[in-house]
Amino acid sequence: RETENKLRFDVNQNLNGWKLSYGAVLQYVSQNNQTRQVIQAPIFNPSGGILVPAVVNQFNSEINLGRFGAFVQTGKRFFNNQLGLSGGLRFDQNTFTTQGMDPLRTLSPRIALSYVLGPKWTLNASVGTYTKLLPYTALGFQNNQGQFVNKNSDYTRSTHYVAGVEYLPNDATRFTFETFYKQYSGVPISIRNGISLSNLGTDFTALGNEAVATNGKGRAYGFEFFAQQKLTKRFYGVLSYTYFHSQYTNANLNYTASSWDNRHLLTVLWGYKFPRNWELGLKFRFQGGVPYTPFDLLQSRLNFLTLGQGVPDYNQVNTLRLTNFNSSDVRIDKKWYYKRVTLDLFLDVTNWYLA
Repeated sequence: RETENKLRFDVNQNLNGWKLSYGAVLQYVSQNNQTRQVIQAPIFNPSGGILVPAVVNQFNSEINLGRFGAFVQTGKRFFNNQLGLSGGLRFDQNTFTTQGMDPLRTLSPRIALSYVLGPKWTLNASVGTYTKLLPYTALGFQNNQGQFVNKNSDYTRSTHYVAGVEYLPNDATRFTFETFYKQYSGVPISIRNGISLSNLGTDFTALGNEAVATNGKGRAYGFEFFAQQKLTKRFYGVLSYTYFHSQYTNANLNYTASSWDNRHLLTVLWGYKFPRNWELGLKFRFQGGVPYTPFDLLQSRLNFLTLGQGVPDYNQVNTLRLTNFNSSDVRIDKKWYYKRVTLDLFLDVTNWYLA
């Protein structure tokens, strides 16, 4: 159970052509974690006696911490609004981790540039650093001696590099193309199996409820194309395609595909307005297959009685991939307009071609 109480204030000002914004956020966090984790089930002899006792990690922990963050951002346009520059700084603190009150460890600068190349073209670029506290499940984890073993963890730190171009052929049409590169440090790695939490899978589990070391690294890079046609007469639509790689290191420091390394993400939204207030809408999405880790078949057979589940082969972390996924939704609307009421009758079919 997690409870957060937040107090935030923002100030926005204009000073001699400069846009200035600054603010702060104060949080009080309470988290309760009741865990009973069976590491190994007991083994009984034929008469019911225990041959090998169960190995259980059980604890009931509660953490209460304060969090504080402050930021400042400023920007201005130059040369008859042809060049835009903005920059900012942020830091965060917390009262729980060992070095959480040191603002220099979370100092996060950002800078962005926008340059108008012509009436229809704009160049954009930005560099920024961001920090993130460990999940509360990891901060509240205790060993059997009641120690908060992740108390000395660092913030996860990421630096984003983005550059792109925007093309506006008219008021209703927009195209953008962006490339990006992201670097991560301080990524949590499981001490138990030496695998980055970002490579452990996307199952519905309490991710981070274990001892971790925040010495992992990560990277993500790729490009995104975006096209938008606003409704002018009959047609409107949006197309977005992203190609990317997402990788994180494990304890061996080798980069491995993360659990959400789809490579391809495509979304298409299309709509058309017919006469007599009929409208047809279509949505299509495509995702590349995500990586997964195969089971170690021999170890799974040998340990199933004690573990009750399969044993992943961590020598082949995320070396296999699921098949690609695609699906489409369709919607038909008919509207009647009255003086004070609008009646909308629609048929919405999800995954209409049963992909």
